[in-house]
Order: sequence, then structure tokens, then C-alpha cells
Amino acid sequence: MSLPHLREVAPWVVEMARRLYQSPLLRRVASAALFAWFAYQAWLTVAGVFTDWPFHFDTVGIDGRLYYRAAATWVAGGDPWTAFTTSNTWPPSSGFVHFLFTGPPPTVLAFVPFVWIPEDAFVLGWLGLSVAAAVYTTRRLHLPLWWVLFPPLVSGLAVGNPQIVCLALLVSGSTWLQSLAAPMKAYAVFPMVGERQWRALTVLAVGVVVSVIIFWPLWQTYAADYSKVQDWLVGFTGGGYSATRDPRLFAITAASIGALLLLDYRAAFWLAVPALWPASQYFYATFAMPLRSPWLAFVLAAAGTPNASLVPWTIVAYAGCRVVGRLVGGLGLLQPVIPDGNAPPAATQRTRAD
Repeated sequence: MSLPHLREVAPWVVEMARRLYQSPLLRRVASAALFAWFAYQAWLTVAGVFTDWPFHFDTVGIDGRLYYRAAATWVAGGDPWTAFTTSNTWPPSSGFVHFLFTGPPPTVLAFVPFVWIPEDAFVLGWLGLSVAAAVYTTRRLHLPLWWVLFPPLVSGLAVGNPQIVCLALLVSGSTWLQSLAAPMKAYAVFPMVGERQWRALTVLAVGVVVSVIIFWPLWQTYAADYSKVQDWLVGFTGGGYSATRDPRLFAITAASIGALLLLDYRAAFWLAVPALWPASQYFYATFAMPLRSPWLAFVLAAAGTPNASLVPWTIVAYAGCRVVGRLVGGLGLLQPVIPDGNAPPAATQRTRAD
């Protein structure tokens, strides 16, 4: 095919691709397929709780229990970073695994108001709040409700990790609620910057300074325990799901996030956490949800093991596709798209308080 002929054919191919991509029938089929994929991968994420019954039932809500115990230990005059929970080994045996609390002082303080509640009642209530937060997040992002089956989201829900509530706070429309996201998870400051939640960041900064002044002994204890806690965390997670497992992969991923930053400031800051945060967990990938990309979510749904480094490689591929898409003239096929074709109002595409 000659070059002039190719130039004539190319626009026709692009137009046909656009029509096919925007076909309502194709979107319905794709939505059904994505729903089935989410459901299958979500089951694999939590299957061990049921297939090894009852050995791993103690993992349900285990993170919420741990955060509660850290706050309760401090209120009782102890060191929050000695708080722990236990779970049976994988696969089940007569041994148990200890999980240590690793959050910073603001996270301890965030859970102090709940210590008057009996522990088991708190865990049950926290799981309920997490489910409500997951539903709220999907509605706020104008995603189909079945996106609550997004496997990283299910992973966080099962253990009651504050990540789920943190995400809901980040996408809320309230400055005060957004400012509470970082006490839940310190790395929430990255998407707060990406969303330009400057008022919430100001409130957060003032709150941290006040906490340092008023609760200085707590910060001193954290500083003294920091190296020990981080050594345990890195050793236990093996580096986690992010690119920090491999210096070469970290360099590639960081460069990809940097390139994405030039094209999409918001997306780069959301994805920086699951891609680059040390000792990350699978549920950190829920930070991809505000991008509302079914293609990105489809691959991340199968990233439930850290060994293959699938989370950072997926984000590298996403960033690369965005860059290529921009360079070839913006076919539009790789932009965030709702599977059912219902685009949300522009105001909810960038959730911000100002």
C-alpha cells in the first residue's frame, strides 16, 4: 500500500474504530464482561476465608481491629506500636502470624474517639461503615454499583482496612471530610494534591502541627519505634505490590508517572501511590477508581499477587498508552470511560472543595 493511499485509508479506519467503540451494544457487552471478571477475581481475593474455614475467619476486619487496639493501647498509657493482631498461617497450621500497627501518630489519634466502644462491636460497626463507604465511592464517581466488586476494593473491605473509608473521604465534596483522609492513610496527601484540595491540605497541616505540640510524647514514641516498625513492615510484605520491590522497576515506573504528570496531573497523583509507595498492599489500587478507566481496572483486577509486580507494570502500560494516544493525535480509546456510557457531570470528575 502506497503512502498516499495509506493517508486516505487511515481516517476511515479511525472513524470505524470510533463508531465501534461508541456502539451501545458493545458497551453493554463490555459492562457485562467486566462485571463477571470483577466477581470472579473478587471471589479469588477472599476465597481463603471460606475454603479454609474457620482457620482464617479471624482475618475478617483484622485491620480495623488492629487500628482500634493501637488507639486503645495509647489511651491506656502504652506504646501504640506494640499493638498487634494474630491470624492463622497460610496455609492453615498450628502457627500464628503477628501483624503490627505501623500507622503514624495522626492515625492513632483518629481512632481514639472509638475506644469507648467494645472491640468486637467496633469491628462490626467499622465493617459496616466500610461497606457504606465503598457504595458511596461508586455513586460519587458515577460508576455502576457493581464496581463495589472491584477486587482491590473487596480486598480492603474484607480486612476492614481504613483505605476504603479514606477513598470515600477523598472523593467527598467536604473540605473537612477530605482533611480527615490523611489521618486514615498518610499517603492520601498525594491524591489531595492531584485534586488540588488546597483548603483540606491547609486544615490537615494545621491539625498535624497542633498534634505535634499537644501530643509531643506520642510523636517521640513514634520516632523511637519507626525503624523497628518499618523493618518489620518491609520484611513482612516483601516490598509489597509497588515498584519498590525492584530498583530498576522503580525507575521505570517513576519515569512513567512523570510522563503521565505532563499529560494528566490528576491521574499521575492518584496512581503514584499504588505504583510507588513502599510496602503497598493490593487495596491501594483502589486509587485507580477515580480515573474511571475500565481497561485499567480490568487488568488491576487480576493483580492480586505481588510476585509478578503486575500493579506497577499495569500503571506503566497505562501511562505509556496515554502518552502514545496523545502523540498519535488522540484516538480517545484510552481515556477514562464509564462502561455503560453514562458520563458523569464535570464537577464530579474532579472532586474538590474550592
